[in-house]
Amino acid sequence: MAIFKGRVRVRYGYGRWGYTRNNGKGWHGGSDEEGLDSTTIRMPDYKGKSISGRVVTARKVDRSTGSKTWEWGWYVCVELDAGQTPDAVNYLYFCHNARNLVSVGQRVKSGDALAVMGSTGNAALASPPFAHCHFEVRATAAGAGLDPTAYTGHPNAVGTYGTAINGMEDDNMKFLKVTSGKCEVFTAPDVNAVDKHYNGGKLTEGVCYPVQAEVGSSGGYSWVRIFVAGVQRYAVVLADRCQLVTLSPGDAFAACVAQGGSGDGAEEFKAQVEQLTKERDTATQRAQRAERQAGVYLQRIESAKTALGV
Repeated sequence: MAIFKGRVRVRYGYGRWGYTRNNGKGWHGGSDEEGLDSTTIRMPDYKGKSISGRVVTARKVDRSTGSKTWEWGWYVCVELDAGQTPDAVNYLYFCHNARNLVSVGQRVKSGDALAVMGSTGNAALASPPFAHCHFEVRATAAGAGLDPTAYTGHPNAVGTYGTAINGMEDDNMKFLKVTSGKCEVFTAPDVNAVDKHYNGGKLTEGVCYPVQAEVGSSGGYSWVRIFVAGVQRYAVVLADRCQLVTLSPGDAFAACVAQGGSGDGAEEFKAQVEQLTKERDTATQRAQRAERQAGVYLQRIESAKTALGV
């Protein structure tokens, strides 16, 4: 499991110098991973082995603080559980996100959604900017980046890796559509953990909430982890109160932005999604043109065969 489903493009790999900042003296401690078929950043595996850990950081550092961490924009750091891998890596960093989908203290494992790919932080200063995930692995939180290839699943080299999937993986993202004002919202998958601080403990009828994960059964109920006003919450899937649905790209975009929280972060997320949509549409148009051109060439070949009596 790589950090994206489908294909990944690498423009700048691990350990390069001189192309980002500091007049050519900046060292690149990670690998810039660009999801071509998905914008959802996921917890990777280690050489095909499932791994797990705990989210220890999920934030954005403002540039005005003077901390160099601002360069990462929105980022997530996962501390790996001990004894899972033979290398020295203990921390995984996922940076430049448009939006984080996890919170501090949350347990994650290979394949879990962590964030939405973006170009926040110093990635926005690139010319031109391009959405990607700066993926970095470290032995200590304050240490230097180590070789990430055991986690990326591809060589440390510029190129495109993986197999294309049918359409965009995120087109199949699920949403919880609330059909009754009785649908409750919870802080944990526990019927006693109703979140009274949000709308009196009720989800809003008619609203679609992005589903981060289907977390299985607990207490005889089927639970989902959802995004509510920028915060991770839980809901029970009950046929008379709500249902899991997929939305059109436009409606999915609107639903994600509506639940992305308030302030500059929401606008930033909106800008990133719009940019990704443009890139995807451009790629689709190019593929369609190439297909038409191939059809013309085939017709010419068939005409030539006919003329030659082949």
